[in-house]
Amino acid sequence: MISSAVRSELDYEAFGAEMGAQNAGLGTPFGRADLAVAAVALAGVCLAVAVVLTGGVAMNPEAFAAVLAANIATLVVGGFVWRHARPTSSFGILLLAEALLLVFASLTGSSVSGLYLIGILGGWAAGLGATWLVLAFPGVRITGAAWIVIWMAIATFVLGELPLLLTSSSVSGLAAIGRCATGCPANPALAVDAPHVAHAFRQIETALQSAWGLATLLYLAAHFARASRPRRRLVAPVFVAAGPFAAAFTANALLSDLVGLQLNSTARVIFAGTRILFPFGFIAALLFARAYAGEALEYMARRLAGRPSVASVEQLVRRVLDDPQAQLAFWLPKRGYFVDRHGTRVALEPEDRGVTWRAFGHGEVPILAVVHDAALSDDPELVEAVGAATLLAFENRRLQQDLLDSVDALRASQRRLVGAASSERRKIERDIHDGVQQKLVALRIQLALALDLVENESVAGNRLAGIGVAFDEALDELRSVAHGIYPPLLADGGLVAGLQDAARRSTVPVAVDVTDVGRFSEDCEAAIYYCCLEALQNVDKHAGHDAVASLRLWRDRRVVAFSVSDDGAGFDVRPGARGAGLTNMADRMGAVGGLLNVRSAPGEGTTVEGRLPVEARTQGVRHVLGV
Repeated sequence: MISSAVRSELDYEAFGAEMGAQNAGLGTPFGRADLAVAAVALAGVCLAVAVVLTGGVAMNPEAFAAVLAANIATLVVGGFVWRHARPTSSFGILLLAEALLLVFASLTGSSVSGLYLIGILGGWAAGLGATWLVLAFPGVRITGAAWIVIWMAIATFVLGELPLLLTSSSVSGLAAIGRCATGCPANPALAVDAPHVAHAFRQIETALQSAWGLATLLYLAAHFARASRPRRRLVAPVFVAAGPFAAAFTANALLSDLVGLQLNSTARVIFAGTRILFPFGFIAALLFARAYAGEALEYMARRLAGRPSVASVEQLVRRVLDDPQAQLAFWLPKRGYFVDRHGTRVALEPEDRGVTWRAFGHGEVPILAVVHDAALSDDPELVEAVGAATLLAFENRRLQQDLLDSVDALRASQRRLVGAASSERRKIERDIHDGVQQKLVALRIQLALALDLVENESVAGNRLAGIGVAFDEALDELRSVAHGIYPPLLADGGLVAGLQDAARRSTVPVAVDVTDVGRFSEDCEAAIYYCCLEALQNVDKHAGHDAVASLRLWRDRRVVAFSVSDDGAGFDVRPGARGAGLTNMADRMGAVGGLLNVRSAPGEGTTVEGRLPVEARTQGVRHVLGV
């Protein structure tokens, strides 16, 4: 449970402007800028295909054009998907930039030497960009050992390709991007035509390419092995798609360029297939993340049914996030900081020791924060789903608690009203008995003394005698009224004595079957007594002149029960159609935690039953009408 200090201060005061930034939406609509980018992308694909097909330079231009078009198209689609699914991430822009580099790389299919050189440089930039995308995923920055791979790729260009451009009259682009046939255009960057030097640099380039590919594969394997389970889930689709491409790139550099083996058509098809598959990994990663978030939301919705404890919710959050260190923190606006479920202050710092957090609430008004592994920052759909489900669960708990508090307040108010009415009845009964009734008794004595002073047969004597008789009748009626307000037998002898007396005074025949149930509080005994009395009065009013009633009182373990039945006319019991008598009876029983049940049907009589838990004095108002 949340401590009382936490619960009392969750009153939704303003948190600050940073809340809105953290709770940014996960999707944006398409606009004019997107249409412009799509038009440029289409034009780029058409340009690349036209250059390759008409240039007469590329080996197998039809296949090269198809692979290039597929690469560009999938990167553009991936860029759009990322930009609109995660607008706060720059990864979508990187994918679009990689597609643009491939458009420039398509110029390796041109027979114009200047354009061909631009294509070679574009191809190298695209190869470096593809490496960057894989190593940085799901972010946009390179960290740690990934820089070794990047510097190896740069060294391949600087120590291999760049000297080759300066010393060879004919150069070819990366095999992964595009390679010319035997008739490559002249090299416009040639400084000194030195075939032997160029051959040495070509060998260096090939060796470095092989090392580049091997380093990429080793990094992917090592990074996946060391990564946490959330990180593995994030990078798995990209690594699965990039691994075969890197392996094919490495094999081609080792076997074709370094060893001199010529790849057959099957090997080229496999190489092309891995290249086409590569961009799909980025799209699949995002779709998988969103699908997993949806599954997580459904799973949490099922587990959060009812009113689970805060500890249970926190354990569920850890299980769904696959983060054993995940923690829930609750905002205290009056104190200006977060606390955990025990009320201990939680210091939240961005990216502190590999841990970060995200706040959830209404607009800029926070309610709670989810503290989680920093790796999950790259999976915002999952964190958003978990936070939304958790927030909904606690909102439901708050609303349920507010409802229970309102019901408890209503019950307490009803108990106070019933108790006050009972107290007032006792007061009136005492006032009548100790005040008016005693005065009337004294006046009756004085009337009797006055009667003794006059002759019995005189007019005054007869008049005083008549007044005495009327006085006695009035006094009897007053005693009856006082007795009905709160019968002394009920107060002195309990329910058995009180109900037996009520049955004797009833105007309809009553069969009494009462057992000694012991003594209870005044409110409980009064509720049962007056319900029975009201039911007997209803028999007299509505059951018919020849109706016979029965009154029962018994105890069943921890429940005291009573019933009043008759064989009279009965009535149609409908919810919402009960009269004031039944409503009063339901209120009396409900005020002390009892249950009232009324069964009746036309021509079948009526039965009023009540049950009162002996140890439950303050339970809710429960009134059931059944046929």
